[in-house]
Amino acid sequence: MTQRKCIPALFSKLSTRLILPGLALVISQCVQATQITEAVNFTHKDWDLTCDNTLICRAAGYSSDDTYPAATVLITREAGVSTPITNQVMLADYEGEAAQKNPGAPVLLIGQKSQGSLLAESEGSWKMSEAQFSAFKQALQRDTTISFKDNSNEFVFSGAGSNAVLLKMDDVQGRIDTPDALFKKGTANEAGIKPAIEAPVIVKAPVTDAQSRDMTVQETALIKSRILELKSTTTDCDEELLAETWQIASLNSEQSLVSVPCWRAAYNSGDMYFVIHNNMSVPPELVTDSATDYQDGLLSFSMKGRGLGDCWSYQQWVWDGQQFVVSSSGDTGRCRLIQAGGAWDIPQIVTRIVTR
Repeated sequence: MTQRKCIPALFSKLSTRLILPGLALVISQCVQATQITEAVNFTHKDWDLTCDNTLICRAAGYSSDDTYPAATVLITREAGVSTPITNQVMLADYEGEAAQKNPGAPVLLIGQKSQGSLLAESEGSWKMSEAQFSAFKQALQRDTTISFKDNSNEFVFSGAGSNAVLLKMDDVQGRIDTPDALFKKGTANEAGIKPAIEAPVIVKAPVTDAQSRDMTVQETALIKSRILELKSTTTDCDEELLAETWQIASLNSEQSLVSVPCWRAAYNSGDMYFVIHNNMSVPPELVTDSATDYQDGLLSFSMKGRGLGDCWSYQQWVWDGQQFVVSSSGDTGRCRLIQAGGAWDIPQIVTRIVTR
């Protein structure tokens, strides 16, 4: 099995490729046990597109950046012929006070003409009926004003960028000019529509230690100097943090996971994680320089897009018995004060984890 050694770009403090508009992730291509198809990301004006490694595409549109209270719409479609198109609408409630104001069901307004009330979908979100969604798409194509209005507020929505993003969505899934297209319909044969890609399966191996513990004096003497010798990986870490206590978790009888405090910013932080051979007979292998938690074979990282916490990015790695492999990554959409914790879950990488 090929050994993997890579740092996904968004989560690497050492990388210059960080956050794209809308917190779209830039996932580096890594050689690992299961090859993962690269996600597709596209942004234009107030709309973003992400098609994950299984070819599920999610297009998210927002109110313009200077509009408050804001709204967001998420359009989701799986690959394959005649797959359904789903829509979700979320209106700004960053403080979580909307329910106390009894705003009622929001109404879809197109050109200030009511298209009726939205349908409740789940706590905090709504959806358009088939007829409403059809009118919504036409309004996007014709650049007609769109807003959502409840008993408390009117939420002006932006169609800027939607045409390019929805066309790209059809393009990624191979639907352009077919009757099955979302945006640009035609009479072309549907044989070219791409099928869904099965989510890669990662077999999670058992580990000896479910949690990390502080390294002993003896372990520190054996391990710390060897890791610090890897100048290319530790140069950008904060010297004061490197001097703090390091932690270790036994993975099996031969290997362990070492966590090294590396960097702290105003509202984010990251530790370096290395897989080592317990006798240090081979060089330590860097998994990432930005992770925040280890639990029972799962290594994870979450990052605020800004201090308000209305947008987040995340990534997870799973121990497969030989290495940590990326099992999930994604973000919650743009920073628009829609919801504390973010509006949506927009994956870049999706896998299926099974336990050995």
